[in-house]
Amino acid sequence: MSGFTVLTVCTGNVHRSPLAAVMLERWASWYLPPDLVEHVSVGSAGTGPPVGAPIGELPRLIVKALGGDPSGHRARRITDELVAGADLVLAASRTHRDDLLTRVPSAMRRTFTFREAGRTAERLGPRPAPLGIEELRRTVADLAENRVPPSTPDDDDIIDPQGLPPAAYLQMASEEIPALASLASSLLGMPRGDLEAYRAAASDATQLGILGSDQGASR
Repeated sequence: MSGFTVLTVCTGNVHRSPLAAVMLERWASWYLPPDLVEHVSVGSAGTGPPVGAPIGELPRLIVKALGGDPSGHRARRITDELVAGADLVLAASRTHRDDLLTRVPSAMRRTFTFREAGRTAERLGPRPAPLGIEELRRTVADLAENRVPPSTPDDDDIIDPQGLPPAAYLQMASEEIPALASLASSLLGMPRGDLEAYRAAASDATQLGILGSDQGASR
């Protein structure tokens, strides 16, 4: 069995993209059959990262509150090879997506913004957990064939909370987590109940562990 690789991309690779990668990796381990999980890898990278830095403090709290383990993350720089080798590329914004496609045009049908993938997955609807790599790739092809355009251009972007107060991190979570959960429902077989629970948690500062935090400037 060949492998299936997911790559998430933002700027610094310490907030948006590691949050996405850690959660998708955790969901894959929960929802995919054990003999398929070992052939699925999820990673992240940044266009201008502080190479080697861990995930930011508030994203770390968010990930842990949602059941993920961010302890192994270290920021790395995106390369053309990483993009070319991924079966699914998820970008935090239109700018990131367009930059990746300028570098690797052949990745067009495998590259989406987080929110674009989530919108389109909602149209496709929930699916049972895939049994093989080809089913995962078929879902990516279905996403490419059924792209749902944004209502406004900003609907494709996740806020970059770098240097901003905690409210920006809550906004990041509220924009990112529902989109990722919708994707996981179609790609990984996340059950409807879990999907709704993650959607609700994404806007709950108390549940996410960031209520009253003063660490908004943490990189």
